[in-house]
Amino acid sequence: LLNKEYKMKCNACWRELEGQAITTTCGHVLCTEDAKKILSNDGACPICDQVLSKSHMKPTDINPSDEWTNMSMTGVSPQILMKSAYRSVMFYIGQKDLEMQYKMNRIVGQCRQKCEVMQAKFTEKLEEVHAAYQKMAKRCQLMEQEIENLTRDKQELQEKFAEKSSQAEEEA
Repeated sequence: LLNKEYKMKCNACWRELEGQAITTTCGHVLCTEDAKKILSNDGACPICDQVLSKSHMKPTDINPSDEWTNMSMTGVSPQILMKSAYRSVMFYIGQKDLEMQYKMNRIVGQCRQKCEVMQAKFTEKLEEVHAAYQKMAKRCQLMEQEIENLTRDKQELQEKFAEKSSQAEEEA
C-alpha cells in the first residue's frame, strides 16, 4: 500500500485523474468533464444523488508539488495536521470502498450476463431434448400400434390355421 502510489479515480467514469479534479461536499471526486455534465444536467451527484451546485463543487489539485505541500503545512499545529491526516485517510478509505463497489457491480453484471447466456443455451438444449423425446414417444406409439396390428394379424392367422386344421381333420 505505501510502496504503490494510489491514483485517484473519477467516481463517475472511473478514469484515473491527472492534475485538476473536482471534489464535492458529499465526499466524491469527479473529473472536470463529469462535473460539467452534472452542472449542465440535473445537478445530482452520480454516486449518492445529492443535489449539487457550483458552490458544492471545488477544484482541487490531485498531485500537489512537495513545495506546495510543505508550504501549506508550515506553522500548522500537530493536532491540525493529525486531524487533516485522519480526514485524508478516511477519504482514501471511502474512495477505495467506492472503487470496490464499482468493480463488484461490474463483475456482478458480467456474471449476470454470462448466466443469461448460459440460461439461453440451457433452454435451447432443453427444447432440443424435449423435441427429440416427443419424436421418440411418437415413434414408440407407432411401434406399439404396429405390434397391436401384428398381434391381431397373428391371432387371426392362428384362428384361420386352427379352422383349416380342424377342417382337414374332419375331411381325413
